[in-house]
Amino acid sequence: MTSHKLLIELTLVPAGRHLAFSKEMLEKVHVYRRVVAEGDGWQQVATNARSPFIDTEPFAAGTTLEYHVQHFTQQDTFEGHSNIVRTTLN
Repeated sequence: MTSHKLLIELTLVPAGRHLAFSKEMLEKVHVYRRVVAEGDGWQQVATNARSPFIDTEPFAAGTTLEYHVQHFTQQDTFEGHSNIVRTTLN
């Protein structure tokens, strides 16, 4: 397990949902999203993402979305995941 904190921050911007997260230099970070009301499982929306990542996929007003990121080494060994962040779109 890594020694750094696996942080994530979600901000709504005109282009979509702005996700800023911690990432070590050689680490791979994958972004996951789920639509809460639909009871869907987690969907990977970005592979080896850079921070910040902006999710621009359109959703209807009132949709609640959750995100988290998973951290992997260069050899694809799972290191951990961030907390879950949530927003409801206006």
